[in-house]
Parts: sequence; C-alpha cells; structure tokens
Amino acid sequence: MRTLQDWVYEVEAGSIRVWLVRSALFLFITGLTTWIGLREFNGLRTMEAMDLAQQARQLATGKGFTTQFIRPLALWQLRAKHGNQSPSLSEFPETLTPPLYPSILSGLFRMGRALRVISFDIPPEKVKFFRVYSPDYVPLALNLTAIVLSAFLVFLWGARQFDFGVGVLAVVFLLGSSALWDLAIQGGSSAFLVLLYAAAGWLFCGLLQIQDSGGENFSPAQEHLRAFCCGWVIALAPLVQLIQIWPCLVFLFVSSFCLRSQKWSLWLGALIPLGISLAWMGRMWQVTGNPLGLNWAFFLADSPNYPGNLVWRTFSYDVEKTDVWRRLTGSVLRGFSMIMAKGPMLCGATLAGLLAVVSLMHPFRLKSATHGKSIWGFVAFALILACSFVIRGEDQAGLSILIVLLPVSCVYGAAFLWVCIERLKFQIELLGMLLACFAGILACWSTIARLALPEPPPFSYPPNYPPIFVFMRSWFETGELQSSDLPWAESWYSNVPTLWIPST
Repeated sequence: MRTLQDWVYEVEAGSIRVWLVRSALFLFITGLTTWIGLREFNGLRTMEAMDLAQQARQLATGKGFTTQFIRPLALWQLRAKHGNQSPSLSEFPETLTPPLYPSILSGLFRMGRALRVISFDIPPEKVKFFRVYSPDYVPLALNLTAIVLSAFLVFLWGARQFDFGVGVLAVVFLLGSSALWDLAIQGGSSAFLVLLYAAAGWLFCGLLQIQDSGGENFSPAQEHLRAFCCGWVIALAPLVQLIQIWPCLVFLFVSSFCLRSQKWSLWLGALIPLGISLAWMGRMWQVTGNPLGLNWAFFLADSPNYPGNLVWRTFSYDVEKTDVWRRLTGSVLRGFSMIMAKGPMLCGATLAGLLAVVSLMHPFRLKSATHGKSIWGFVAFALILACSFVIRGEDQAGLSILIVLLPVSCVYGAAFLWVCIERLKFQIELLGMLLACFAGILACWSTIARLALPEPPPFSYPPNYPPIFVFMRSWFETGELQSSDLPWAESWYSNVPTLWIPST
C-alpha cells in the first residue's frame, strides 16, 4: 500500500505530475480555442465551407451524395457523358468533393437535429432576428475540436520524439498560426486535414522509436496495430482533399524503406481508405467519364482562354482551345515559383516553417528523428509539387492545401530551435528558456494581436446575409431553381438548386 510520501512524490515528480500538466494544457487549449472561435465566428465565410455544408445537408436529409450548387461546367460534363439521360437538377450528383468530410458533417447534422439543437428550417417570425444560421455552428465545432486534438497530438509527438520542452514549444507554434485559426473559423476541411497529419506524425514517430529500441517493451501485436492505424489515418486525407493522394503515396512508399515487418501492416491499414478512394474515382468515371470528376478543371482555372473562374461558368468548354500540355507545364513552373516566393508562410507558420526547412540540413542524434525528418521532407516536396499544378496568384493561394504541413513544421522547427539554444551554451539556463519564450511570442504575435482587435461584424462579407437567403425560400416553388453570383451561399441558406451565373 502506498504511503503519503509516495503520493507526494508522484504529484511532485512522478506520473501524476505528468498527467496534471497534460490535463492543465488540454483544458487551457480547449478554453482558448472555444473563446477565439465563438468570439470571431459570424457564420460560414467561404465557398468551400458552404459547398461542403450543403452537400452534408443533402446526405443528412436522405438525398444522397448530391448537390444544389450547380456549376455550368458540371452540366456540360454530364451532358457530354449522358446526353439527354443526364440527371435532373433536383438530383444533381456531386462530382468535385471526396465523400469523407461531408459524411462526417452529415452525421453531426443528424445528431444535432435529433437533439433539437439545430434546425434547417427557420420559422417566418424569426427570420428578422437571428444572426447566425444554427447549422453553421456544426462545422465550427468540428474545426475547433480538430485544433484542440491537433495541439494535443503535436505535444505528444514533440515530447516523445525529443523532450517536454519541444512538445510545449511545438504547441505554441501551432496555436500561434493565425492562418489555422482563419481557416477553422471560416469553415472548410483544412483543420480536419491538419488533425489527420498530426495523428499520422505521432503514430509514425512511435513506430520509428519502437524500431530503434528493437521492440523492447512492445509486443508485436502493438507494433502492427500502431502501423495499421498510421496507414489508415494518412490514407484518409485523399478522401477529404483529392490532391492529398500524392503525399500519401509518397509517405507509404518512402516509409517502407525505414520499417521492417511493420510496413505490411502500414500498407494494410492504408489499403482500406485507398480502396474507398478508388471506389469514389470509379463512381466519378461512371457519372462523368473522368476518374477525377470535375477536379480536372483546377488545372485550367485562370488560364488565358478561361481567366479567373470562367472555366467553372462555361457551358461550352472546348478542349482544343486550351492547349492542355503546354498549360500544365506552364502551370507547374508558375505555381512552383509562387510557392518558393511565398516560402514557409504557406504552411501556416512562417517562423516554425523556416526553422523546419533549416532542420532538414541538421543531423539529429536520434536515428528515429533523422528518418522521420527525411520522410516528412519527401512528403512536403511531393505536396508542393502537386500544389504547383493548381496554385494561382491570389494572396492565400495554396494555403488551404499546404497547411497540412503545419504539425511537422511545428515539431521539427521547435526541436531545431532548442538545438540552436543548447549550442549557444548559456551559463544560466534561464536565458535559454527566455530566448525560447521570445521565439514563441514572436510566432504567436499575429494571434495575440487578433485578440486585441474588436469583434467582427454580425455577418460575414461578401454579403452572406442569412436572413435574406432564408426569406427568399418563400419565392420558389418545388422544382424551380435560381442563378446567382453567390451560388454557394444561395444553395446553403436558401436550400434551392442554384446555378452559378454562366459566362454567356
């Protein structure tokens, strides 16, 4: 039986202290995340967020994987494939977005409706008085939960791969990413993708350490289960964002050279989500005649013949006008140059990203850290190269894709900063800690500054004014559709099939 002195030791220096610190960190992050999210949220703000939400509503209401946001190019593609047998606009199939994120949102919508905390229908007498459409809070809650879990996993990753200080500083870098907060509050799937990469990084770090230790203190079943879960998690990313298939395959291929028997479990876990991705691409082939569905249009968006978003709004797409191969080659060179010019800021954290890039040239003492750094470097290069095909000149171009590199940038950036501090050999240890605190404050400055700013206006801009859209529902009969320059907002709030205003 333990004595009082044993319990005091556990609290001061033992396992209880570790869990108390973790619990306090978790509660602090949860409180901070909730406060920032609720303070700044004024409804979904982006095309992607509203498009995903209306797809999820279609699933939640039993209408299948269909959409009410109709692009003219999607009409052209289906009619080119099926002619007069094309699906009706009331049952128009979704051919752009992979199915995982809308499916998760639809499950949450069903739960919210069952608990009567959200409703897709607003009574006429309440139309003038509400600010935020209640289902908008579901994507927000999912994204904020993803940030909290990502921070916890990044801490576990950094603390396990290096030490406690690296874990804490990595969390500071993560929470200091203003870009991550922006993407989470706007809506969309970026925060969920960050969570998947953080989970894959933590699981894979454990695999490398198990291999370094020769499997001591771990049974073969535990090793294979961890490898299976790692492969399963990383292979979920293409089911959220199709372009993630390339870094996923690079990760699986390169990591196979570092793992021994666990590589088969890694691939086995990945085969399940990859099989679902293959089935989804087969569905796209059946529906549209193209395994990418409508995603091929990203290659030609903002091209000389289809400037801006014109390619999405055309009924008369002509492949002979595009000079596809020349366009792709020029797109890669232009996109890669833009990514290099913007640098580490596209991963969501400029300081952490810069430190992580420099750490690629540093040989860590731990073999597992060196192998992990090399593998994630290959993954980052594959994602940057894939992103080069679709990135354009906008200020935030590529951010929603490359933000997935934030967890690995935070971990290895924090580790390299501590290495640099140790090499300075301060005679007073406190000076090194103060330098790390200064770097943390510098990395968090944009997030700290936003907390001092006044709260955002009651409605997001462009004029996504939910009461107007909800009121407009009464204008339409069953089976009618509308055309709009904000079709994503119209389809989500008005719940009416909406055609993006065509180019002609």
